[in-house]
Amino acid sequence: MSIKLPISKSIANRILLLQAIHGDPLMRVSADMPDDVIVLHDALQQIRDTFGTPAQYASSPSPSTGEPEGALYLKNCGTALRFLQVHLEKCYPGAPITLTGDPRLMERDGKPTTQTTSALILHGEDIPVAENESPYITMSRRIRESYLSPLRGEPERGLLLEADWSAASYWYEYVAIHGGELLLEGLKENSLQGDRVVADLYAKHFGVQTTFTPEGARIAKTPSLFSPPPEGRVRVGFTNCPDLYPAVALTCEKLSIELHATGTERLRFKESDRLEAVRLHEVRNDHRMAMALMAADFPVADDEQQCIAKSYPRFIENLIQITTESRRSTDGQPTVKTNVTDTPLTHITPIKGVNDDHLGKKHALSKLIHAAQTEYVWLHDDDVILPKAIDVRRNDVRCTKDRIQSINADIIILPLRMESESANSSLLEKLQIAEYAAIQELTMRTAKAGRAVMCSGANLIVRREAWLECEPDLHPEIPSGDDMFLLEAMKRRGMRIAVIDEPDYTAVVRPVPTWRAFFRQRMRWAGKAPKYTDPDIIRCGTLVVAANILQLLCPLIILIKFPIEYSLIRQREITNHKSQMTNKEPRTPWYVALLLEFLYPFYLLLSLLGGLFRQKKW
Repeated sequence: MSIKLPISKSIANRILLLQAIHGDPLMRVSADMPDDVIVLHDALQQIRDTFGTPAQYASSPSPSTGEPEGALYLKNCGTALRFLQVHLEKCYPGAPITLTGDPRLMERDGKPTTQTTSALILHGEDIPVAENESPYITMSRRIRESYLSPLRGEPERGLLLEADWSAASYWYEYVAIHGGELLLEGLKENSLQGDRVVADLYAKHFGVQTTFTPEGARIAKTPSLFSPPPEGRVRVGFTNCPDLYPAVALTCEKLSIELHATGTERLRFKESDRLEAVRLHEVRNDHRMAMALMAADFPVADDEQQCIAKSYPRFIENLIQITTESRRSTDGQPTVKTNVTDTPLTHITPIKGVNDDHLGKKHALSKLIHAAQTEYVWLHDDDVILPKAIDVRRNDVRCTKDRIQSINADIIILPLRMESESANSSLLEKLQIAEYAAIQELTMRTAKAGRAVMCSGANLIVRREAWLECEPDLHPEIPSGDDMFLLEAMKRRGMRIAVIDEPDYTAVVRPVPTWRAFFRQRMRWAGKAPKYTDPDIIRCGTLVVAANILQLLCPLIILIKFPIEYSLIRQREITNHKSQMTNKEPRTPWYVALLLEFLYPFYLLLSLLGGLFRQKKW
């Protein structure tokens, strides 16, 4: 399917300014051109109609000065504002005219920008080429050189126009998320535009390949050929392509890929504060935010879509066209899928302080689940090693479809295994691994018996609607605890709880590296204890605390406790070995388990006391 992109407003506006500077006829504009181009065209035409060409104004006996005769209303067009500020100063000094626009335009700071430098270059200023010069400034140099070349006549100047690579970014975003293939008409491989880099970014990080043809650029995503980014993370610098940030950021969010963005300082001063707008999924009268959100299937109200005309008037028409073509497909293979509801799971990895407005993991989790469009969501902490059953970097969880739907549960508790990265584990790591094995075995046994007392958000599948129903009971005042409070809320409502204790569904976690981090983690867990109301959880916790207090009072109790708890550790290790999760059977030495038995009562009480007194700090 083909998409006719708008002309590049960056190139069109530079050509318009050169035409105005040299007194040439201004290019004709039409309703399907970007609104920014029309705004600058009309402003330049009004200046010419009032004061003549720059040559005529300069040769007049006494150029007009005094009170402003009128105002040029520039809507929210930053390019028009910067270009006209320079144009009036250079070509119409003293002309009594003011520049005005939407409130957001007038809020922009007065610091020189790449647009200011571009305007000076277009007016003939001799500005040296800087190291790592902005592509927009380089574009201005090349357009001026081509425009003034004696080898080019008026007809040839139109050849400078290209389709807009910034507009193309939303279709790269769309294909990266939904798959399929599109022909984007009018794009040039050897482009003047800095946003041409979008093709390279999406090929490198998201598996969208570009093939150039005489008609334009054909883009396609084939999941089997997609080389996923290492560890599900990508690093992108936006210094020279700031307009690509909304599309790239929302692509990463939809594909559960962590984005490390640099060069975003100026994004707060665009049509909106785009850093905040992306985090909150808000349009804020910003054309790029509206298109990026719509390409990623986020809802955008009708009255918020009007700003799209600023750069791409036919975007919504093209989006509807794709949807219609997909629904009309008769071979079962639509060109581009319009949603991801045929995938049973959305994979979610909330990252504290990165994608959650710095308000904590629970806030991030809520935002991501509300945005999900599938029946189930699979939750993982961002630092786990993912199970074999999911390849989040390919957005591929289809292998679980039949299994998950056949279980028909509201929450599915999945296994975790703790492993050290080092072949020679420290004592602290050995103690954590032993404790974790016992906790996991207890988790699985109680859940299989219908009396679940624990689960972990590090590896959990939940029905989205069930989670939303339970959300009011997840204690938003406590930053952590989304998993245990969720389990409690579901048990209270009589929801269905299931277990999958298999290797392909097992995630791997790492022990914390220091005793300080160890105790902080345990105190955070313990700080939630006063909020628990489920009888099974309370009974289990009471039994554990009582047994360890008794051990302090009567050390011989360890003769009863040790065999029970060591059997839990060994059973979990045997289960892991039988499922071929490891090449050799892991075995916690008996003396490590025994040392844990002696230390456990002390660290348990310390964790409980620390958690109760410091819970407000978590």
